[in-house]
Amino acid sequence: MCEISIEGSDLVKLSPEALAMIEGVKAQMHSSIGQVVLAMSSVPRYRNHSLADLAHLVIDPLVRDCISIASAKPIEDADPETALAPAAIAIWASVSDQVDKKIKEQIEAGAFPVRLKVMDWKSGDRVWLLDIIAPNRDLATAMLVSFKQIAKAQPLNIHPIVAGLVDPEILEILMQADSAQEDPPLSALN
Repeated sequence: MCEISIEGSDLVKLSPEALAMIEGVKAQMHSSIGQVVLAMSSVPRYRNHSLADLAHLVIDPLVRDCISIASAKPIEDADPETALAPAAIAIWASVSDQVDKKIKEQIEAGAFPVRLKVMDWKSGDRVWLLDIIAPNRDLATAMLVSFKQIAKAQPLNIHPIVAGLVDPEILEILMQADSAQEDPPLSALN
């Protein structure tokens, strides 16, 4: 047993199993942060951000499960450049009508990346794909297609930066497929 005392509270005893679980979560969080930061450092639009920006760019969305990470599966005889490429990252939010309006205002003002308050990331049911970070267009497009499965039947709003990073034909196919269904259409702001 491990005893933890937090100022102003009673002593908390944790079992070895609980400690192992906490260590596992902590290790996963560290790994995820590292993958996201590595991917961000590989694209010009994030290279000049400071460490202070990591809180709103990475930590806030990550702890709210608003970052999806996809890595290429290791394949024998794979191209070394592909095997060493950073993971593809999708940054998204599920926001309220009020936050949706703020995102649109930031986009119209040319602000990037979109800045959200801590509680805005999961404030409603309007799904926004705010960025895809991938080493190439093919991986960015694959991430978009995969993300569409995460969004399921929810209307999906796509930041114009993302629309410019993916294959326009695939984006159009996704938009047409969405509008053919009874679900609200996939929309890409221009």
